[in-house]
Amino acid sequence: MESLKEKLSFEWNARLVAITGVMIAVVFVMTYATKIPVGFGGYIHLGDTMVYAASFLFGPLVGVIAAAFGTSISDLAAGYGNYAPGTFIIHGLQGLVAGLIAWRGGLNRMIAAGIAGGAIVVVGYFIYESAILQIGVGAAWTNAGLNPPINNWAYNRSWTEEPSKPTRA
Repeated sequence: MESLKEKLSFEWNARLVAITGVMIAVVFVMTYATKIPVGFGGYIHLGDTMVYAASFLFGPLVGVIAAAFGTSISDLAAGYGNYAPGTFIIHGLQGLVAGLIAWRGGLNRMIAAGIAGGAIVVVGYFIYESAILQIGVGAAWTNAGLNPPINNWAYNRSWTEEPSKPTRA
């Protein structure tokens, strides 16, 4: 098993720079082209699949650079500029951790990397939305997909309220 120092040691050459640039573009396209708006201001996308591909195939350094730049450029292009700084850090950590866990590893390590990367994204955006953007813990909780039942009930009522009848004086 490789040590952390060995995993993070790369010889930057023209080929690796080109691969990194291509992976930034691939992550950007998959993030931007497949965005589905959700919650109070974010969106879900298929860019994470390419973050994992970059991390698993080319290692943690390519993964962190492709994830951080590809997803944050997509946020800027899509009009979610307030999320770009958090996206840069959160998805960068996702790519780094996924690459450290699964690069040159087997299927079990890839599954563990996917779980760890997903947890980083959910917890990272929860903290970013509630603490940095200050949209409130309730909104951040909802955006994290942790909708309490009362919240669903309140927004999806099956009845309509009757308008009040005017009173005669």
